[in-house]
Parts: sequence; structure tokens; C-alpha cells
Amino acid sequence: MLDEAREEGSEHAPSSERWLLTYADMITLLMVFFIVIYSFSKTDEAKYQAIALSLHAALSGAALTRGLPNDATNAMVPLSPQPTTDQALGPQPANTLLQTMAQKIAQSLQTQSQQGEATVQVVTGTALDIAFQGDAVYFESASAALTPEFRQLLTAIAPVLKQSPDAIEVEGFTNDLPLHSTEYATAWELSSARATNVVRFLAEDCGVPPHQLEAIAMGQWHPLYANDSASNLALNRSVHIVVTSTPPVGLNEGGSDVAPPGRGV
Repeated sequence: MLDEAREEGSEHAPSSERWLLTYADMITLLMVFFIVIYSFSKTDEAKYQAIALSLHAALSGAALTRGLPNDATNAMVPLSPQPTTDQALGPQPANTLLQTMAQKIAQSLQTQSQQGEATVQVVTGTALDIAFQGDAVYFESASAALTPEFRQLLTAIAPVLKQSPDAIEVEGFTNDLPLHSTEYATAWELSSARATNVVRFLAEDCGVPPHQLEAIAMGQWHPLYANDSASNLALNRSVHIVVTSTPPVGLNEGGSDVAPPGRGV
């Protein structure tokens, strides 16, 4: 019996020393804790004060004086726009690109003696509107033929138009006067012919890529001015070239615009 008791005691003897593992873990944790506390106690108090002042200034709107010039504040600082370059037109934002094109087109028009009532403006930051309106320099009444002066103006702005990679819409307008013409049955045909003639001239004579051009007939149903005076009636006899900030639609793959002899289109 004594031998059996000794054997049982020897089996439980190692378990009586397991508390040492727990004790060692606790001592290690205490040592790490005091090391961390000691490191915190050695932190520069000036840094804490600077952080506190910065947070207070940011939350209260007070001026920041530490680490900044005396006249600097924590208010938002407006950034000056990036300078535009004559290169192109690739990775620039749409608005910057259109503003640059507007300046170049305005300069090109100013060099022409027969400018008429041409205006250039960026509309809503996403489109550039070049308006040729209100003057016989562009079209005679009830006519879609481009005058020589108008051709000269289009030739002057074409190099700038060719810099754009996006769609260029040519919109033709008329006023609401009765149309007396043997060539055009309605205002649709007249406004369409005005837009189409401008598109053809830009593509065939000035080298603007045809796949970027679109001819749009506005007729008399989208007047930009009320048809209540002679001057407004003249302004509505117009063509607008709108340079958009969207790429051309479709696959942009087309053949010659001239049909082979003996075949229709």
C-alpha cells in the first residue's frame, strides 16, 4: 500500500509546479507593462502641447502659429489653375481643354476682317459653342450656301477644331418667317442644308476628321431668340458649331463619301 501511495504521489508531483508557468507569464506581462509606462513618461511634453494646440485650432477655427508662417491660417487655400500649354489636348480636364480651345478660336476669329456676329463661349463646362449668327456674312436669307467670308472664317478655326478628339456637332437654325424657296420645302431642309454644308466644308476642305462631325437640323422649332424683331429673326438664321466633351458615337469606320458611278447610297 505504501508503494502505491508513493507512485500516486510521484504522478501528481509535477503538476504541483505548474503555477510557476502562470507566475512567469504574469511577471513578464508586468515587466512589459512597466516598460511601456516608462516609455510614455519620457515622451516630449512639447509634442503633446503642439498636438493639443493644433487640434484646438482645427476645431475652433483659430489661426495655426506653430510650424506655419505667422500669417497662415487653417482656412482653405484656393489653388491657382494649372497653366495651359499649346500641346495637347490629351490628358487635360474637359473644362481646361475647352477653355484653351475657346481662347484660340477667339484669337483666330479676331484676325479675320469679316467676323460678323461670331461668338465663342464654353457652356456649362462641357461644351464649346461657336455661334455664327445674325449676319449675311454667313448665309443669305432662305439660302444654305456658304459665303466666301464664311468659308474664310471656317478655314481659320479648323486647325483648332482638329485638335479636339471628341464629337463636333454642327447645328443649323432658321427663323419662323414663311419660307419662299424652290430648293427647300421646309425649314427642316434649309437648316439641315446649312449644317451639312458646314460639315462638308470642314471635312473636305479643312481636314477635320469626318467621324467627329455631326450635322443637326434644328429648323425653326428651337429658336435661341424670340422671333419678335428684325434683329432676332436674323440671329435665328444661324449655325452653331458645338465642340463636346464626349467621344464620337459608333465604330468610326467609314469608306469614301462619294458613291461609285452607277450605284446609289
